[in-house]
Amino acid sequence: MRPPTSRRSKDGIHKLGHAADSGPPRSEVREAQSFLTGRGGLYLGARYGLGVLISLGNMFVLTWLLGPHVYGLFVTAIALTSVLANLVRSGLDTYLVRCERIPEHRDYDTASTAIFCFSIVAMAGGMAAVPLLTRWFHSAEFVPPFLVTMLTIPIVGLAGPVTGKLERALNFQTVAKIELTGQSLALVTGLTLALLRKGIWAPVAGQLVWQVFGLLAAFRAARYFPRFVLDRNRLSEMLAFGVGYTASQRTWQLRALVNPLIVGRFVGAEGVAFVGLAIRIAEGLGFLRTAASRLAIASLARLRHDSDLLRASLQKALRGQVIILGPLLDAFAIASPFVIHRVLGERWHPVQRIYPLIALAVLVNSIYNLQSAALFVIGRQWIVLRAFALHVALLVIGALLLVPQFGLIGYGVSDLIACAAYPLLQIGTSRAIGSISHTLWVWVLAFSAPLFFPYATGAWRFAVCFPAPVLVACAAWAERHRPTKREVQVCSEMKELLLRG
Repeated sequence: MRPPTSRRSKDGIHKLGHAADSGPPRSEVREAQSFLTGRGGLYLGARYGLGVLISLGNMFVLTWLLGPHVYGLFVTAIALTSVLANLVRSGLDTYLVRCERIPEHRDYDTASTAIFCFSIVAMAGGMAAVPLLTRWFHSAEFVPPFLVTMLTIPIVGLAGPVTGKLERALNFQTVAKIELTGQSLALVTGLTLALLRKGIWAPVAGQLVWQVFGLLAAFRAARYFPRFVLDRNRLSEMLAFGVGYTASQRTWQLRALVNPLIVGRFVGAEGVAFVGLAIRIAEGLGFLRTAASRLAIASLARLRHDSDLLRASLQKALRGQVIILGPLLDAFAIASPFVIHRVLGERWHPVQRIYPLIALAVLVNSIYNLQSAALFVIGRQWIVLRAFALHVALLVIGALLLVPQFGLIGYGVSDLIACAAYPLLQIGTSRAIGSISHTLWVWVLAFSAPLFFPYATGAWRFAVCFPAPVLVACAAWAERHRPTKREVQVCSEMKELLLRG
């Protein structure tokens, strides 16, 4: 019998032989594939789907009761706070999920201690920025809810390491249950206070209850409670990874500030509410992207030693994600005239105009979100950073130029323009693990036209929806008749012979 072998490809990724002595055991590989593309992923996706129904129900009820102006103030406050809350994690929670060695209790304590210290600094910075923000918005209405929501910064931060402990064990069922229960508590709290006419404090209180419950429930599920420990050597190791990860992820999250800072300045709080609601609907329906991203770091990390296996799993996950996400986005676009006019009322009509553009950007993103996760797990964070930095730069420049001229539509167009940065992720993935099938774009085109149903009238509505089933059939045929590796190799050899001749 030939001895076990392990070879390394040019890009530095292990390609294992029949019995490689490096990399994860086959049982772990099968478990990772199952969670990413099988029952584990479907379970988590179903849990997220139910959570999205609760979240959307909460959102629709609150927007109907509060109105655009109050909801816009809440979106502004929570957007500013969320960026700070995610920044303080510094990639430490992701390191605990991704690192090859099994983290010790002291690792989790060190990460939690550092995050708590970062949270204090972030809260101080947020309070110091209030005068500048007040001058930028020409209003101080957002200040009270902003100051209160900053209390969630250390709560969200400390939830990172303990949730990472659950995710490392692939215990996504418990994580999803905690988040589902937290969302339900937020719904009950917010609805109760909204009916009592507490205004902006209804969603703020719901947010606080959600985050506090999530943290305490995660501590209990993981049987862990942090102690004040600061091991400098371990923290340096964590931050060495966190620099690349945090820089790219937090750069991406800066896009969340474009709506409150740019739309809020030029259109006002109501404009922030319209764009914020459209984003919440599109990204809420795209719950599968969130579930897949949560699964990817833990699951793909176990496949990173075999580029072929990694690429196959990534391809399957991306295809399933697009096929499920597209019809959901289309369904709301077609139902939006009824939902918005009959449920929310005429004052929310601008959401119907901005939603198709934002939903199309979310659909395009679904091709690339897992590619960025794959680049993370194989150590190519800087490729992701360049792509995300370009994306945010295009969004900011587009919004500054288009929103003052075209209002809310300008934001939607800017969101689509920013998608021009995504090919950097495609190129990086192709060089690292091989190319991803281009048939994904056929699926995207199939689901794109029905998104613009709200813009069409009369017979044009049928014309908008007609291309979808044709393109779906073409995409399904292309996937079924995709050439094998041997066929591709033969075609390449024939092409080379023709060129020589």
